[in-house]
Amino acid sequence: MTAPDRGDEAAAWPCRGSAVLALLASTVARFAPGGSTVEHVTATTCRLTLGAWSWPGLAGLLLTFDADLTAIEPAELRQALHALRTRITTALRPSPRLDGRSQE
Repeated sequence: MTAPDRGDEAAAWPCRGSAVLALLASTVARFAPGGSTVEHVTATTCRLTLGAWSWPGLAGLLLTFDADLTAIEPAELRQALHALRTRITTALRPSPRLDGRSQE
């Protein structure tokens, strides 16, 4: 199953990776970027293979599906997800407001 053609090709991207998503293949195929591939894995999961201009960009695309991810490949994509987790954790820490009061 492939996503509808949106004018780009996965092979043209410098970073390519995949993950198994806890979503139906038919759902993922409707929203997957052009040039990506969606493969049925089980009745409730599918593998999405896609490309992006950077590893963090590719990780961000996967996160837009708001689904549990497993079997994430390659290692660079896993590292990008770890880095994004760190950035998000840091961003969510309470920080002093400009007026000096703490932010909740």
